[in-house]
Amino acid sequence: MSGDAGSEKTSLFGLVSFRPRLTVVLVFLTLTVAVVGYHITRESAGRKMEAMSREALRIFAAGKKDMANSAQRDPAELEERVREWIGVDVALPRNEKLIVYRGANREKIGTQTAAAVHFTFAEEPCLLMIQRPDAFGGAVAPSTMFSGASFLSWEKDGNSFVIWEREKALFFLVSGADLTQAFDLVRQYFT
Repeated sequence: MSGDAGSEKTSLFGLVSFRPRLTVVLVFLTLTVAVVGYHITRESAGRKMEAMSREALRIFAAGKKDMANSAQRDPAELEERVREWIGVDVALPRNEKLIVYRGANREKIGTQTAAAVHFTFAEEPCLLMIQRPDAFGGAVAPSTMFSGASFLSWEKDGNSFVIWEREKALFFLVSGADLTQAFDLVRQYFT
């Protein structure tokens, strides 16, 4: 408080004082908050994916029992059901001798409605979950999952999982086959 006018700088309009130390501290605090927020967002997306895969695995296991006795279904009928349930047009592979559709169910994953399409590929049971991502409804936003990659795939407890986004929908394949076969199925018939 020496009254030295030269130690305090003012902005262009003379409204705000400029203090370099305070500015540096505020910049570092802002960056710290941004980094912590980014990490929290990434971790929550991982937790949502984990919950989604557990739910898909439960539906897959329940569907395996029912699939053995069910008749072959027309893909057009299943596409119409998916469109009614989640509001997304999907195109299931047709005229493929290796793919036999067994049915579709409406399921809940968290607060989101999803369509579960049960089918066999080379006599191996598979589940295709189709969900419309909704930033406010609890589904994982594809941008947080697909940072530079077009597919996510992994194996857990003898089951293979492949996730991809297409036509404003999130697709989630669960199969009892090895990961290479599941990934080839997705790449060859669903993308």
